[in-house]
Amino acid sequence: MKFSQRWLESIVGTELDTEFLLERLTLAGLEVDGCEALTLDDKVVVAKVVSVEQHPDADKLKVCQVFDGTEQHTIVCGAPNVREGLVVALAQIGAKLPGGLKIRKSKLRGVASAGMLCSGRELELGEDHDGILELPEHFQIGRPLAEFYDLPDKVIDVDLTPNRGDCFSLLGIAREVATFSGKALDAPSVAAPITDLDQTYAINVSAADGAPVFTLRVVRDIDPNATTPTWMVERLRRSGVRSIHPVVDITNYVMLEFGQPMHAYDLEKLTGDISVRRSKANEMLVLLDGREVSLPVDTLVIADDSGPIGLAGIMGGEGTGVTTQTRHVVFEAAWFTPAAMAGQARQFGLHTDASMRFERGVDPTQQLRAQERAAELLQQIAGGSVGPVNSVTAEAHLPTQRSVSLRAFRLAGMLGVSVSGSEVDDILARLGLTAARTDDGWSVEAPAFRFDIAIEEDLIEEVARVYGYDRVPAIRARGDAILASAPEAVVTEDWVRDALAARGFNEIISYSFVDPQLHAEIDIAPPGPKLLNPISSELSVMRGSLLPGMLSAADYNAARQQSSLKLFEIGHVFRQKHEPNHLGLLMAGEVGEEHWDGAPRTVDFFDVKAELEVLLKRVVPGTNAIFEPLTESGTLHPGQAAQVRVGEHVVGYVGMLHPALASVHFEGRVAGVFEINLNALTDRLLPAALPISKFPSVRRDLALLVDDEVPAGALVATARESAGVLLHNAFVFDVYRGKGVEPGLKSVALGLILLDSSSTLTDEQIAATVSNLTRDLAAAHGAKVRE
Repeated sequence: MKFSQRWLESIVGTELDTEFLLERLTLAGLEVDGCEALTLDDKVVVAKVVSVEQHPDADKLKVCQVFDGTEQHTIVCGAPNVREGLVVALAQIGAKLPGGLKIRKSKLRGVASAGMLCSGRELELGEDHDGILELPEHFQIGRPLAEFYDLPDKVIDVDLTPNRGDCFSLLGIAREVATFSGKALDAPSVAAPITDLDQTYAINVSAADGAPVFTLRVVRDIDPNATTPTWMVERLRRSGVRSIHPVVDITNYVMLEFGQPMHAYDLEKLTGDISVRRSKANEMLVLLDGREVSLPVDTLVIADDSGPIGLAGIMGGEGTGVTTQTRHVVFEAAWFTPAAMAGQARQFGLHTDASMRFERGVDPTQQLRAQERAAELLQQIAGGSVGPVNSVTAEAHLPTQRSVSLRAFRLAGMLGVSVSGSEVDDILARLGLTAARTDDGWSVEAPAFRFDIAIEEDLIEEVARVYGYDRVPAIRARGDAILASAPEAVVTEDWVRDALAARGFNEIISYSFVDPQLHAEIDIAPPGPKLLNPISSELSVMRGSLLPGMLSAADYNAARQQSSLKLFEIGHVFRQKHEPNHLGLLMAGEVGEEHWDGAPRTVDFFDVKAELEVLLKRVVPGTNAIFEPLTESGTLHPGQAAQVRVGEHVVGYVGMLHPALASVHFEGRVAGVFEINLNALTDRLLPAALPISKFPSVRRDLALLVDDEVPAGALVATARESAGVLLHNAFVFDVYRGKGVEPGLKSVALGLILLDSSSTLTDEQIAATVSNLTRDLAAAHGAKVRE
């Protein structure tokens, strides 16, 4: 939130040292993001254009005679709006403008110019650069312009935490300054306007749970030609708000001053009573910014007989907005509950000053005061006849005054320092809290504007920040250090990270929110739940797989000439009722570095599968992973994909990226991926030391004819199960298709290492083991020993 220091001083009632102010705001918990100094050279003065003549040698230039209160000067000016009688800002010779430009005598097309007529942007008093700044007639000729713009000044930008909604106003900031400086707060006085009009506007509130307080006031016969005074325009501008129209400017001014958002309607554009209700099916609304929005059912809206005329607490409708022709106005000041406003603005892609305040909380007792202030300012600026305020209040839905206990021993225990009772009394009083002494401390009632104070810890925090964090001693914490157990049999994420990093992989961290369109193209896993209030449409679904994030990261790196990629990520994926922890890996580009002795090779399926097998053997020894063909997938390449099974459960997949998917999201590059559920691999067999057998091993090779669709891994798994304890190792060392093998079949060569650690194997044992193994392979897979 930005605000003018001069404006703040007018509320506090005294001048403030800027460094002291910034320091105290920071110590109060209101983080200061910046402080910008605004100055204007005294040689920039108010002047009047006496005459204007065409430049003799330039069509776009004019020669002006300008009076600065003392003498008349010849000024050459090219502004289209310069004219006789105009009150202007004259930068005299020697003046230095805010941008650094120093004014000197000059000649423009042969005519001497003794100064410069300035635009608002050149003086940093606005963004208008189409012409020179037009000043009000009542500005005294010859006086420094800075006097009329309340300069010099400082614009301070503070970053407020969500719990301090009471500081979203100059009054709230002033309360904090008064508290820390020990000065009495000179709160803005509000003079009740003369109510010379009997008219009120009818209110019908059917959604009192969302709008417990709703007020309207009619003001008729305002001057449509009135303009917002310079002092108000400048205070708004320095707060980051653009001047639009006197009525609109007044509502913004009251919001910045008191923290109470307001809205104004053109009375002649309203039809029937104003209602606060929930929207119905198929209702539409054109907002003040020109956008037409479709209103979800049960959205809190302001409506008249024609339908919705505004989003409650967010933005008004275009159809009833104030324009330069408006003569009769209806002011609205309401209190919408934070619960009713939470997330409503984001639902429509909006973030307005009003919604920001209502979401964080607004003082529910300030609506009548805001109405009085707005009417008072409007009468001063544009005149008009003011009617009484029509107010509807639902007491049952208003927050009740809270009484919170503060115990002295708890305060001392939390702060680590003893604060005297009298000092606590003083601090609570300065904060505007009503405190009564009790046997063990204080009973404290918070004012309506401090809706963030609800429990004892809130009061302790308030005492601490006013007492001064710098006065609280730093005490080294002491306690018994209890080491957490780290069982060796439990697999940790760090082991997985270390294993992959050792093999040259880089860890990435991607968003848990993904693009629903990209996720829909990845059919290997279902997308997670949809977000109700997404950051953007591209991040509106929780990820059901790590692949979208890895693919986006790979595409980003490949576009920046990273030809070889080895990426992995560990993170949660999201289902409707649980969030399993997954490991994802992606390899792309060439395997190994370029070498003179051999052509480079691109990543293939077996490279990615090998990385998974190495990881499982290193991190989860004893895990027997089986790879089964995965054919029905638009994510992975047909014939180069497998699902990974451990025991009875499928724990993931491994394969090459489908060419169609790669062409759209990875520039057609070849990439291999795998993703496994780490929750299924939490336990591992502990390594056990065994003596090296004193007896020799025996190798037997089997060439098996099997159907082409039978996975080689299934043959190995059956062999291990069949051979029992005598099988030390089983592996595939050759696969053959071609001459001598019937079409549709393949020859798979298995290497079997047999070993008995207690004795030397006999020929009978070996023959029986091989015989049992070939029988089981034939029964399970139709395998025949190739002659």
